[in-house]
Amino acid sequence: MLKKRGASKKAKRTLESSLKSDFKSDSKKPVQSVEVIIRKKILGEAPEEQHFIVADGRKLKNVIELADALETMSEEIFRHHANELKNDFSAWVKDVFYDHSLAEDISRAKNRLETQIAILRRLVKEMM
Repeated sequence: MLKKRGASKKAKRTLESSLKSDFKSDSKKPVQSVEVIIRKKILGEAPEEQHFIVADGRKLKNVIELADALETMSEEIFRHHANELKNDFSAWVKDVFYDHSLAEDISRAKNRLETQIAILRRLVKEMM
């Protein structure tokens, strides 16, 4: 109970009885249970409308698939998505998975291999 400076005992008792009656009336309401599942967004899948479409036609639905795709991706396709003007991989990770730290690491990567390593490091860290 918070004490208000200068509040009378009568005012305090009125407030306390009001709170008690509110509490009692709430206890008569039916209790609903809600199941909450907490997952790390970075390990999850993007909604279908936010899948990453690689320039070669592949669809990626999560960061693990991005790491796998980078393994076989041509340098030409990689440069289409990550160059001096933009980094689609970084933007996708930031905008869809809300992982600003990984997005920054990806944007700092200089090539396909560094990008893949940044992703794999983050995934390993999340799984520990």
